[in-house]
Amino acid sequence: MSVVSSVRSFLRRVRHDGVRAIPGMVHTRWMTFIHRDVLRREAAERRAQEAAYQAWLHAHEVPDAAPFHTDKHLSFLIPTYNTRPEHLNALADSLLAQSCPNWEACLYDGASPHANTRAALAALAERDPRFRVMLGTSNEGISGNTNRAFVMATGDVIALCDHDDLLAPDAVRCILQAADAGADLIYTDEDKVTGDGMHFYDPHVKGDFAPDSLRSGNYICHLTALSRELMLSVGGLRSACDGSQDHDLVLRASERARKIVHIPRILYHWRMLDTSFSHQRAASCVQAACDAVADQLQRRGMNAQVTMEELRVRIRYAPPKGTVSAIVTGKGAVPRLPGEVIRIDNPAQANDAARRAAGEYLLFLQAGMKPLDQAWLNELLMYAQRADVGCVGSAILDSRRFYRHAGYAVDVPGGAVSHHAGQWLYGNPYQLTDRIVRNVTGLSAALMLVRREVFLSLGGFGAYESDLRGADFGLRCLKAGYINVYTPHARMVCRDEAPCLTSEAPQSDLDAFSAAWGEHPVERYYSPLFTRDGRMTIDTSPKEAAK
Repeated sequence: MSVVSSVRSFLRRVRHDGVRAIPGMVHTRWMTFIHRDVLRREAAERRAQEAAYQAWLHAHEVPDAAPFHTDKHLSFLIPTYNTRPEHLNALADSLLAQSCPNWEACLYDGASPHANTRAALAALAERDPRFRVMLGTSNEGISGNTNRAFVMATGDVIALCDHDDLLAPDAVRCILQAADAGADLIYTDEDKVTGDGMHFYDPHVKGDFAPDSLRSGNYICHLTALSRELMLSVGGLRSACDGSQDHDLVLRASERARKIVHIPRILYHWRMLDTSFSHQRAASCVQAACDAVADQLQRRGMNAQVTMEELRVRIRYAPPKGTVSAIVTGKGAVPRLPGEVIRIDNPAQANDAARRAAGEYLLFLQAGMKPLDQAWLNELLMYAQRADVGCVGSAILDSRRFYRHAGYAVDVPGGAVSHHAGQWLYGNPYQLTDRIVRNVTGLSAALMLVRREVFLSLGGFGAYESDLRGADFGLRCLKAGYINVYTPHARMVCRDEAPCLTSEAPQSDLDAFSAAWGEHPVERYYSPLFTRDGRMTIDTSPKEAAK
């Protein structure tokens, strides 16, 4: 990054976030300067992964050869405006290459002044009757033009598609298979493609539906499909949310959907162009997302303030008034705590301490933790107070600020692994998910806040020697109908011996975990396409390349 770009970035952050952002930015710049070797190593690893990804994707995109028949049809809504003919034709080619022919493309043009765009649209209509084209007399914006395309649609299932992107050959087939199985809100994985359509990169493989993750940003994005009935019930897209119109639509649709299904396949390629709205007006897009999230929280009666910070959505719920009992394991120092503190020698005593505790909330904390965020306890309390939440936790880092824990994933060797294990706080972990509030399967018992009534009703921690107790308790929360929340705003630095699952648990713990949850416990939030080491990178090894 040039000096001019760095200064512009600095000023933009100060303008958006105020002077309170300056100390953090200065510290980050200093850390990235003195640890340049880490960033260079990370960049080299990323280049190697990107090179391996090209071959992996080629194998991953081989169409499914199994017979498939459905009576359903899929309508793509494609708003166009001054689209370059070569991009429009590339999208058309990817539609014509679909393994399932049950589709139509509803292309509504917002009065493009470029004659070559109108000519390319007319040629598409002649090329195949499934390309249904309407040339509008005015530009109604992306939401308005998309809604016009919806009026044209005749399919049972509606999918949103940008005018210059590409679809994998099984996109229609996979969406309709999910619809046949009863899904009315469906989304897939995606990646990016260079403007010339030749190089694919930055794969975004996702977890199953996660409401807190969605409020943090539109991780669902492409490819999204809704049943016709669901699209009608939410009233289509809202022009007031242009710039984040898809995010707003998914937020509203998720509230009404009967069955939400994630397809863990990369079925959509997002063409990266500097002329796109999201590139040119990033701050406007994030502000539109904040407005959409604030609307949802108001609809759901959740008292919260939604602001834009560091070009991300930040939610602050009204803090609860309940008391907190801290159950601290070990004899080291602890942060200043406002209520009762119960010291225990080892984790096996935690359940008994919880029964004796007087607080409405239980904070489980390993001695020796040092908070990085000033309002860390309030941050945990904001989420723990919600009736739909089981347990809440945050990042645990070592003294060099490398992640030891950022939520647990299960169904992996060792019973569970920590998200982002071994990655650096000041680097570029996968999709920057370490920096957003999101839902996870489990959280470390070394830093966990939970309502006392929930903890006792679920039987407390299991009898594990390792921190599998945290993963196990998270699974029991999910089984009871709760969701678990990771927040990046209550981070702790710990001594290296803090019990996080960055290494394999004892065999006795693995046996107990397997006896409780089977050989393959359900993992909602960690993609099956990831490596099994918690680093959240695509597994491009040959044995995983074929689907």
